[in-house]
Amino acid sequence: MTTTEQLSLTGKEWVLPRPALDQSLLTSKRPAWVGHLLHQRGFRSEEEIASYLDTSLQNLEDPGSIADMDKAVERLGQAISLQEPIVVYGDYDVDGVCSATILVEFLTSVGAEVDYYIPNRQSEGYGVNEEAIESIAQRAAVLITTDCGITAVEPLRRAQELGLDAIVVDHHQVPAQLPPAVALLDPHRADCQFPFKGLCAAGVAFMLIAALRRHLRDTDAFSNIREPDIRVHLDAVALATVADMVPIQGTNRILVAAGLRLMAQNQRPGLAALMKVSQIEPSEISTSALGYRIGPRINARGRLDHAGLGVELMLTQDPAKAMELAEVLDQANLSRRELEGSTVESALKRVDNEKLDSQASIVLYDPTWHPGVLGLVASRIALRFCRPTIVIGEGGKGSARSIEGVNIYDAMAAGQEYTIRFGGHHAAAGLTIAPDQIPAFHQAFEQSIRSQKGAPPFIATLKPDLEVNPELLNLDMVDELETLSPFGQTNPEPLFLVQRVAIRSKRVVGKTHLKLTLGKQAHDAIAFGFAEHLNAIGNHVDAIFKIERNSFRGKESLQLKIEDLRPCKN
Repeated sequence: MTTTEQLSLTGKEWVLPRPALDQSLLTSKRPAWVGHLLHQRGFRSEEEIASYLDTSLQNLEDPGSIADMDKAVERLGQAISLQEPIVVYGDYDVDGVCSATILVEFLTSVGAEVDYYIPNRQSEGYGVNEEAIESIAQRAAVLITTDCGITAVEPLRRAQELGLDAIVVDHHQVPAQLPPAVALLDPHRADCQFPFKGLCAAGVAFMLIAALRRHLRDTDAFSNIREPDIRVHLDAVALATVADMVPIQGTNRILVAAGLRLMAQNQRPGLAALMKVSQIEPSEISTSALGYRIGPRINARGRLDHAGLGVELMLTQDPAKAMELAEVLDQANLSRRELEGSTVESALKRVDNEKLDSQASIVLYDPTWHPGVLGLVASRIALRFCRPTIVIGEGGKGSARSIEGVNIYDAMAAGQEYTIRFGGHHAAAGLTIAPDQIPAFHQAFEQSIRSQKGAPPFIATLKPDLEVNPELLNLDMVDELETLSPFGQTNPEPLFLVQRVAIRSKRVVGKTHLKLTLGKQAHDAIAFGFAEHLNAIGNHVDAIFKIERNSFRGKESLQLKIEDLRPCKN
């Protein structure tokens, strides 16, 4: 790929695709542009393509190869047989809600005595806490932590002291010191033989119920009860996998494809209600809908209030109750958006007034900022200024988001002596810090960013997959792309490029968006958030976009969803 010197309207450099060199994928089986696209995505043989396209559940790896799986199913089998009470402790985000749902649903279906616990984000914070453990130990014999627990050394030591047997279902990076537990299920363990490492917690939970069902079958547990079909849980797996932004490749792609097929059947009342309030037709469910419309509504409740409502919604079989709960989550999402918007506005003013964009990093603090939206705000600031960003709010709690080429965890580690605690990974992290320590921390953080990235300004890049002739764009291309889906993290929906296409019309819609008509074929195009650039484009433009199907009054047409624009000299 080659990089252009002219920056786009969003301040990005475009890395243009090179022509495909390998002609072997250009066969009569598919349009030429699909062959070129597959080549750009790294496919080099028909066998690789066939493997990518085959999303059969029969291709899933053996769940028994996850380290400690034998111990987990043995202990749970015993608890089911003896009717020992089990509590599932889930995190407050979509992955925690969905993985808790999967475990509670399956365990209930096989006759277990099971309940769930979701911590309060504001009062309890992330992860397993000892106060909750002490309460759970009074009513349970087995604890399953999901989407948390792999770093909970002290809380799980307390559980052990209280006679509470713990099973950890997690997918986060494994620390040097492991917590005491009957079983620690995490694909990132060095001794874990499960070949795919990118599962979210809901994916690990699904592997657990698959292995547990096999164990129960082998021990003749289904002689008196019906053997459950675990495929009914794949909708929750798919939602969590997309929302948690783990790679949509390999095993995850198989799970998501199956989950989307299940969602299209509209069987779970909770998801049916969420789709209705999100204005999504079940037949049109996609990874984009999960990531941008369904997931945020569940996350919003955990950000601003208690996320247990999300589990209740996913578990209910009452359509009326589901709609009632979905409307509460929808309202929470509206409140979250308003709070996020006002916080972003306040943060942008701070950046401008203090000229923080002249630095290599941005660190912002305001004790009135709600901790539930700090990660979203940090993402918006980092994207806008192309700077690693940390936003700190109420209680000294903060969220960090990175940019390409910067390991933000390592950068934060340079100032860890000034923090109370911090953790995360290369792209996103969190911390708690005393306000008077923020200046010293920021200095260490800034120096580390400069050592990794150099001196600012930093320029973001955008990499379209394929340059196309605008006159050849058509609705059939959307159908072809659907055969290559699902797309998602590390396997994004393809971006197309057209250069010097004529603008036949342009207008502002909805105050902040641009509606364009492009090329001889008069293709409809929508550029969200580009209204401010109306006068910056003349009669021709370069455009990077996704293609999608637009339905209006029973008529279907091609729509270009603009990702970026670059003006041309007329």
